[in-house]
Formats: sequence, structure tokens, C-alpha cells
Amino acid sequence: MALYENFVNDNEEKIVRMGRNLITLCELNKLYPKDDDMWNAAVTAGNKLVTINTTYGMKSLSELKTKEAKAVSHYLDKYGLDHEAVSMVQ
Repeated sequence: MALYENFVNDNEEKIVRMGRNLITLCELNKLYPKDDDMWNAAVTAGNKLVTINTTYGMKSLSELKTKEAKAVSHYLDKYGLDHEAVSMVQ
């Protein structure tokens, strides 16, 4: 059974995948390659998103800080919530 197979709903799965994609795209230098501050905000937002609704994670997207929310908004504008998982292996 896959680690993320038991989501409460479909949107939760999409949010976790978006978090993983934010981290991966930053690591691949496809998001904010020349802006260290926003790169860090995107990775931090990604880390928060992959733990949403866990005991130790955030419970609402409103908990994102301003720059983290900006990074998420940029991702959504560019890729959308339904974007497939991005592989670290290119």
C-alpha cells in the first residue's frame, strides 16, 4: 500500500503532491533558481504541505506565511493543482 493512499479526500492528495512538487522543482532549479529567499519559502511551503492534517503538521493553508503563500500561488498559476508528480530523476 502506498504511503499516501489513505487520504481523507482527493484535494488532500493534490495538496501533498503539490508540496512534494514544490520541493522537487526547487531542487531541480526550475522554481526560483536565482532567488534564494523565494526558493527557501517554496521549499518550506512544500514541507508544510506534505504534512497537512497530520498530528504535527499544519491544519489549514491559512497557516502559510506570506512568502510561502506567494510561492504556492506561483506554483498554482504555473502548474495547477492537478499537475502530475515531478520525478527527481531527469
